Amino acid sequence: MHESFHIEEEYGRNLPEFESEFEAIAFYFDFRIEKLSILNEAAEYMRLRELDYSPESLIDLEKLYFMCFRTNGWKDLQLTIHEFETMMSIYFGEVVTRNIPGTDWAVQPYPFNESKYVLGLNRGKHTDFFTNYFEDHYLSVKSEDEHYLLGRFKRIEKRMKR
Repeated sequence: MHESFHIEEEYGRNLPEFESEFEAIAFYFDFRIEKLSILNEAAEYMRLRELDYSPESLIDLEKLYFMCFRTNGWKDLQLTIHEFETMMSIYFGEVVTRNIPGTDWAVQPYPFNESKYVLGLNRGKHTDFFTNYFEDHYLSVKSEDEHYLLGRFKRIEKRMKR
């Protein structure tokens, strides 16, 4: 018997549960800080300059990603590619919120389960909710020199200036 697949239910299963919105906000704040700390340690370990949250640092982050991809650096860092891509997503959001006026982090209830909340990036009237913006990033770019992350940042910056 074929059961219909509901992507929103599958996504919701992987979200943490919370007793209150305040608890969710605190969790996602700590989550972001932890992921950024691990990412900065990874950059230091791989001898990359310090990630300074400037738009240009997105180029360095993408270089680190592809360096790890080419050399299986995930093993040296004791991370999975998925964990690294999640950290890239958090870092990207930090660069956006620190450098583009009118953007901020958002935590909102998940509409299909009242005890779950999602993290998002608020860009004016639009909010992107995500777990991993850059899942399988190596498949979405034509070459390492494309600077996809910086290009995405610039598109958001351009839209916010309108």
